[in-house]
Amino acid sequence: MLHLRIITPPDLTATVLQELAKDPGVTHITADRGAASEPPGDLVSCDVVRASVNPLLRRLRSAGVTPEIDTVVWEEVSARTSDDSVFSVSFGALMVLAGIIAAIAVLTNNPVLVVGAMIVSPDYGPMAALSVALVNRAYGPAWRSFRALALGFPMAALAAFLLILAARGLGRIPAPYLAGERPVTGLLIGANLGAFVVAFVAGAAGIIALGRAKSGAVVGVLVSITTIPAASNVGVALAMVNPSEAGKSLVILLVNLAGLLAGGVLTLLETRVWARRIEARRAIFRPKSTPRP
Repeated sequence: MLHLRIITPPDLTATVLQELAKDPGVTHITADRGAASEPPGDLVSCDVVRASVNPLLRRLRSAGVTPEIDTVVWEEVSARTSDDSVFSVSFGALMVLAGIIAAIAVLTNNPVLVVGAMIVSPDYGPMAALSVALVNRAYGPAWRSFRALALGFPMAALAAFLLILAARGLGRIPAPYLAGERPVTGLLIGANLGAFVVAFVAGAAGIIALGRAKSGAVVGVLVSITTIPAASNVGVALAMVNPSEAGKSLVILLVNLAGLLAGGVLTLLETRVWARRIEARRAIFRPKSTPRP
């Protein structure tokens, strides 16, 4: 169930209320006349089951209500990822901290710390918001989400780079790492079709989980993809003067991001197709009104 708020010109309020009232998926309808000041108009609120949202919005747009109401619903998805769907100081700080944790994980071959870095990293928020923005052709929000990712991952890699440089200078690089015993690193340099498929499925699962407010499933998405560990290993490998390994980690990072984005976008598009089919069935079985004599 989603909560929808609509600002409508007074001359369209009756039409909007009529559309809401005849939809069986809409309940708790309220109207506050003249309550909206920017833009001016009446404020109409209601609760809508998810299957009814997109068909309802299409009918309201055809009735002349501004199409911006559509973004309220899609923002329900991106808002449930995190508040960090755009770049901010807190987003940057979390990316840096996640990069440092992942660098220590790589250096010490500690898979528990790898999982910890994935959970700390806020990168899935902008990824989900980017998927929603692309589906809606909202290029402003898409650019803001892309910018957060484009700044956040290099910051994580730079933090890892500086940490490993300091560790080298102090002679604190563990002997197993220097000897080539690096099982964790092996997970971060093997880009293949399987990695893309896992990321694609994770992206689809993340969008579905967000739409149903399943926070536990979102955590599962975070720990199933190696975005922040791969970004961190780029910095680690460069600090250890291993550009070939850094390049391989960069490739697997891009593969994971592409899979997440593709899975999220296609899932949202399929959701829209499914909603249109539901609306088509309702149109077939909706009883026609009998004209008054």
